[in-house]
Amino acid sequence: MYCDCQVITLMEKHGIGTDASIPVHINNICQRNYVNVGSGRRLVPTSLGVVLVHGYQKIDPELVLPTMRTAVEEQLNLIAIGQADFHAVLAHTAEIFRRKFQYFVRSIEAMDQLFEVSFSSLKTSGKALSRCGKCRRYMRYIQAKPARLHCSH
Repeated sequence: MYCDCQVITLMEKHGIGTDASIPVHINNICQRNYVNVGSGRRLVPTSLGVVLVHGYQKIDPELVLPTMRTAVEEQLNLIAIGQADFHAVLAHTAEIFRRKFQYFVRSIEAMDQLFEVSFSSLKTSGKALSRCGKCRRYMRYIQAKPARLHCSH
């Protein structure tokens, strides 16, 4: 567990985010119920946060490491100073994430198994797991293959 200031320091160390975006990232993980803020402003992972990280690690460990995000941020900085072409960086980055997404979808059973052990569906439990990042409404856990969190709005 880290306090929010330690998370900010780590994000800065790894070149993730800007002064303006870092607090937004921390707020997002709180609002999406991946962490709770405990005493001393410590960020305490929730069951959902732990299951998601373990699922990502099981499917594609790069998704939970800061290196991917750092590499993208470095490319964006090169664009900003005129040392990289926007369209080339966009195409390259989109291709990397397209391949990762396709692999993730093919491997979603690993995430299914972790969710099935830790959670029951919203329909049977009546418990909301996380809010949608776009509309802020609670998402539903869909057990049908591929199992996933889904926002119907």
